[in-house]
Amino acid sequence: MRILIASQFLPWPINTGGNSAVFSTLKCLEDDHQFTLVCPVYDEAGEADATALQSQLPRVNLRAVFCGQAPRGKQKLSRRAAKWVVQHGRRLFPPPDPPASRPRGRPGYPFSRLPEKIIVTLQEEISKGVDLCQAEFAAMLSLGAWFPKHIPKLFIHHQIHFIYSERCLEISGRDAYSNYLDARWRVEEIAHLQQFDGVVTFSEQDRRALLPWVTPEKVFVSPFPLPSDCETALDLSGQFDGRFLFLASGEHDPNRDALEWFLAAIWPEMLRLLPSSRLVVIGKWDESFEAKHSSSRVAFAGFVEDLPAILRGGIMLVPLRIGGGIRAKIIAAMAQGVPVVSTSVGCEGLLVKDGQDLLVRDDVPGFAAAAVQLAAEPQLWRRLATAGQASVTQHYSPAGVRNRRNEIYAAITRATQNAPAVSESTA
Repeated sequence: MRILIASQFLPWPINTGGNSAVFSTLKCLEDDHQFTLVCPVYDEAGEADATALQSQLPRVNLRAVFCGQAPRGKQKLSRRAAKWVVQHGRRLFPPPDPPASRPRGRPGYPFSRLPEKIIVTLQEEISKGVDLCQAEFAAMLSLGAWFPKHIPKLFIHHQIHFIYSERCLEISGRDAYSNYLDARWRVEEIAHLQQFDGVVTFSEQDRRALLPWVTPEKVFVSPFPLPSDCETALDLSGQFDGRFLFLASGEHDPNRDALEWFLAAIWPEMLRLLPSSRLVVIGKWDESFEAKHSSSRVAFAGFVEDLPAILRGGIMLVPLRIGGGIRAKIIAAMAQGVPVVSTSVGCEGLLVKDGQDLLVRDDVPGFAAAAVQLAAEPQLWRRLATAGQASVTQHYSPAGVRNRRNEIYAAITRATQNAPAVSESTA
């Protein structure tokens, strides 16, 4: 099939869960279909990333659309301007209010209109002939109303926004205006979803959350595969080396909330129970955050090229309180034989069980005690390492995801072909 994909993010480098999900899925399907991937870039670094991505996915037709603030090839951006483009331009569609004025804990508006360059590029590809149109991430939801009616339309839902919004407000508190925004966003998200012929969620839990508003026959469960940069470890004979691990980027609000909560509430309790505890934070965080929280016991490793190497021997901590979807970081850790302690939100949707594949604790004392228990009991560490790896290998193998996604493509195509003809007014 000729499949056109519109993504909010360029899935390279693999430094976020979303990037990992898109890249790994394309990697396991690129031999089956003719993919064209349309996504934005904002600066020279983004263009370089697009070149690197094309070399990693040579069978995919990549259309990296420049959406930066300055003309290409004219003058270099100042360091300050370039930083602004990276921090704000990558969000692609900023909320109506400037991010700096948005109250902490209130999610940004995800459904703003798309840049004209993105639409023009998509139209060019559609005019060449497309068998299926696919949109990734909430910012691309509005395409459902614009994609041609006669072409099957599939949306990949990485995170249900109204669930994310509810959880943000549960943590930060509600007021009249936040309740208004929450209600408005829910209606908009549901209306956009109803324009698609099919919606893919990564978990059965997310599928059930959509069923009151989307026809059950149109909602499919298809998780993304094991991250392609973090394949299953062959040797599980290691042991805990003293490092607790937190893997996430500070650019995503749920990650920032998780690490701030962890460092303020859970980490002191862990140090009380196990004074020798060491925490390694993996991923990109701003300099001010690192300076504030770095210590002899807390180290920031930044983005690492060899993720498996830094994961092995540690204990993964996932203290998430808000967000949705499923966590690539847990799948990656378990594939490497790294035991995990998570909140219920952190491991939501994953086909794993508390006490069997990982430890799930939602309160501060319980989370801290579980992490310390894993560090103190080598047999428990090895048992969870083995069981966790077996579980993710069984449920998130590239072959299984490939078969499932191809089933969905076929089902969507059949349903669209059998649907009554609809007059075409767009594209």
